[in-house]
Amino acid sequence: MLEDRVCIVCGGGGGIGEETAVALADTGATVVVNDLGVDVSGEGEDESAARQTVERIEREGGEAMAHFGDVTDLDYTERLVEETVAEYGAVHAVANFAGVLRDGMLFKMDESQWDAVVDVHLKGHFSLLRNAASHWRERYKAEGGFDVERSFVCVSSGVSVGNVGQANYSAAKAGVLGLMRTAALELDQYDVRVNAMWPTALTRMTEDLPGMAGVDEADMGPQHTTAVPVFLASEAAEGVTGCTLAIAGDNVAIVSDPERERTLSAEGEDGWTATELADRWAELTDGHETRRLSSGW
Repeated sequence: MLEDRVCIVCGGGGGIGEETAVALADTGATVVVNDLGVDVSGEGEDESAARQTVERIEREGGEAMAHFGDVTDLDYTERLVEETVAEYGAVHAVANFAGVLRDGMLFKMDESQWDAVVDVHLKGHFSLLRNAASHWRERYKAEGGFDVERSFVCVSSGVSVGNVGQANYSAAKAGVLGLMRTAALELDQYDVRVNAMWPTALTRMTEDLPGMAGVDEADMGPQHTTAVPVFLASEAAEGVTGCTLAIAGDNVAIVSDPERERTLSAEGEDGWTATELADRWAELTDGHETRRLSSGW
């Protein structure tokens, strides 16, 4: 399915990233595995995480290379792309699973908690997209087009709709979706597809969440999420761009974009007033829940 393709997987040293890297290699891709080896909160660095994924791929007969660096650093992600091309001749797909958690209630969350999570999840996606897109655009123009479309897979989360104690993570993951949609619009002219996935799986980042209590890894382990990124990296997804796919266990879903649910026009010539909106609130919202407190989990 991915023979002769070169894929970069960031955050590939464990969890969903590791399983995706292995699945890509199993379907024929050469994989560059990036991971800093930090803990869930983003502390410490350990190069063995990426190396272990590479060793696992090689034991199963695949080809892979470990690469170490911080995806929030634009100089590093530029070098990551350049060195992948120097080693293997091209980059066909990039997927970014790098992430950290620093949970806390909004009224207690400090600046460092906010910055650390938004930096890794949102800036990390921008950093990778910016430099992959720059490379693909230059190569597309130099070669007069691509024989196969390029692919970038963003990783968001169902928590982007909100989750208690995760304002930073929810905001970052919602931001990833806006970034993905804009990148899809901008890069379509260069035969680059940009999509997102909402994976739900039992990993070190989710094992302590109430919504994952009692979940069996055999049914909800990260190995059950890889069909989406492998599909999106392949020719089978030709023309698919700007989409979000959710996957959890045996279920896969296409996720709607934000859209207007009902529209009313003001009755007066001067537009809406707060009084008219109050008077017509029931008309606008009939059949729609206006106390929206459901969690992403």
